[in-house]
Amino acid sequence: MSSQHKHFYSNVVWQYGLQIVKYIFPLITLPYLTRVLLPEGYAIYAYVVSFMTFAQTFVDFGFNLSGTKRIAQSETVEEENRAIGAVTEARLLLGVVTGAVVVVVAWFIPITHSNMLYTMLAFVAVFGKALAPDFLFQGHEDMGPLTTRYFVSKGVSTALTFVVVHSINDILWIPILDILSSVIALACSFISAKRMFGTTITFVPLSEALSELKVSALYCFSNMASVVFSGFTTLLIGIVITDKAMISYWSLAVTAINAIQSLYSPIVNSLYPHMVKGGDYGFARKLLLVSIPVLLIGTIAFAALSDIVMLVLGGEDYLSGSWVIAWASPVLLFSFYATMVGWPILGASGKVAEVTFTTVGSAVFCIVSLLTVSAIGIASMQVICIIRCFTEAIMCVSRIWLARGYLFPSRSVTTDCER
Repeated sequence: MSSQHKHFYSNVVWQYGLQIVKYIFPLITLPYLTRVLLPEGYAIYAYVVSFMTFAQTFVDFGFNLSGTKRIAQSETVEEENRAIGAVTEARLLLGVVTGAVVVVVAWFIPITHSNMLYTMLAFVAVFGKALAPDFLFQGHEDMGPLTTRYFVSKGVSTALTFVVVHSINDILWIPILDILSSVIALACSFISAKRMFGTTITFVPLSEALSELKVSALYCFSNMASVVFSGFTTLLIGIVITDKAMISYWSLAVTAINAIQSLYSPIVNSLYPHMVKGGDYGFARKLLLVSIPVLLIGTIAFAALSDIVMLVLGGEDYLSGSWVIAWASPVLLFSFYATMVGWPILGASGKVAEVTFTTVGSAVFCIVSLLTVSAIGIASMQVICIIRCFTEAIMCVSRIWLARGYLFPSRSVTTDCER
């Protein structure tokens, strides 16, 4: 195993460690918060968490992709400092706009309107987390500090939750502790960056920050398109499927699939900077080939064990809908390769527009197909599952086709790629 590949495997391990820690801390606090906040208080907490998920998507934008690429391609510390400054300034600009939108939207939603202070404190926490220069560590292919930073910052806020939150009257402490966690994460990030890479922030002209915002927009647009068509599927199901039980089955199936897909993230997040830095297409190709039997067996097992999955997630009352999980299971196979070939191979090689095109094209196919079957009255859950699987298949095949020169190169193409 070469030292170059050791970096990749080390980052995968660190990323899986981060994934595990992100599962553990909510499991520690969730039972406690549901008990002390009571249904009324927990409803506020849960709703604002969901609301902030959308805000975080806008604040994050596409900086972790565009910023990672810029760091990986930087040749001096000064270039890295300017990249950190440009991304930070762009995020500050975006944070002001997003904050204003959050205020306006929250004003018209009853639960956030009556808890405006809580909502705005939660946004400050989200915005603080977004300012952390994760892209710097990704660009250097050294993601260990991201895991240790999260463990320390979230560990402090989790421990203090049990100290200061005892009833619904203490609910404001939750976002305040999240802000504290963000401050600790920011401090850890910049201290680690200075110690490991000698980097700091060099503030740049506004024009450079706006340029960074423009470059990042394409990455963000692609990611947002993916979120939109997933959300549209759920929205349409709620309109055309009148059986509430079916809606519950779909929701649980999506939850199960999302849980499996989250296991792809450490590999994708580690492969993207690896490819940006080295263009190691042969290594990427081997990863894709080695994963074929694993994905095939895993997808078949997921479908075969759908009864057990549904029993664990929903209980005995939902067992009759386990077939929805089985019908939707091919999404796991196609989405893995669509994700792996997307940003790590096409995006890293500069084909950002192509990644966006395949995402938008798949989203259009999904939306048009769903509207068509709804209009002609054949929008059953089986049909919706088929459309969802075909959507992922189209994205997967189209990306593999666009990346064929890197994945299945002729001798001349291989020579060009190596150059």
